[in-house]
Amino acid sequence: MKLEVLECLPQERTSRPPLLFVHGAYQGAWCWKENFLPYFSSKGFACYALSLRGHGQSEGVADLHAFGLQDYLQDVLETMDRLSTKPVLIGHSLGGGIVQKVCHLCPERVAAAVLMASIPPQGMRKALRRMLWTDFRSVIKLARFNKGDRDQFPWHLFFFEEPDGETKQAVLDLLQPESNKARQEMLRAIASPGGNTGVPFLVIGSMEDRWFDEMTTAAIGKRYKARTVILPGTGHEMMLDSNWKTVADEILAFLSVATPN
Repeated sequence: MKLEVLECLPQERTSRPPLLFVHGAYQGAWCWKENFLPYFSSKGFACYALSLRGHGQSEGVADLHAFGLQDYLQDVLETMDRLSTKPVLIGHSLGGGIVQKVCHLCPERVAAAVLMASIPPQGMRKALRRMLWTDFRSVIKLARFNKGDRDQFPWHLFFFEEPDGETKQAVLDLLQPESNKARQEMLRAIASPGGNTGVPFLVIGSMEDRWFDEMTTAAIGKRYKARTVILPGTGHEMMLDSNWKTVADEILAFLSVATPN
């Protein structure tokens, strides 16, 4: 399976570990391109972002709904194999779940991990139930989007402030359906409930995240004995949000401690 991997390299070679970004549902490597890749490469990190199979420019679009979390896990492991040194894994939402899987499976291959607005280890069944109770119409709109109705994307579930004009259209043109198989698997436990991976973790959440609330984020941080940051004024789509730099700076501060030169 040929995978799209975007790279953004620093001007000078450094001893810092590479950063591998793993996107969430409905997206691809493109979501990191505008803000995070150039920002972290300017700080001396070699940056890589992959599109999971069936996403972005990776192969498998026609077979998208047959892919599950185990397939996505293999995509990340394969991309890690291409890197010369063990990376810091940075996963958003669904990507955060995949990062957790990697850290449980082969912690010795991971320098550190960052979970951004991540699915919790026990899966997102509880979050979906809450959303169905509090915002049923938006959940239905998302289901319709996943079936191809591109006018139904519920922006407020993902963004603190809805994009407007050209930005909104540009993002909509890149958003895509998510695998039905993966969506079902996200409801169940995605990571081992016990055992310390030994990987340094940073967990970042948002006070305004419609999917994973502060309590969920705090529980993830406790599970991994991680530094946990819950930010105001930031939506679920942290890397595309207008407040993205605040998120990036929290990650940068964590990297300076977890992976010193």
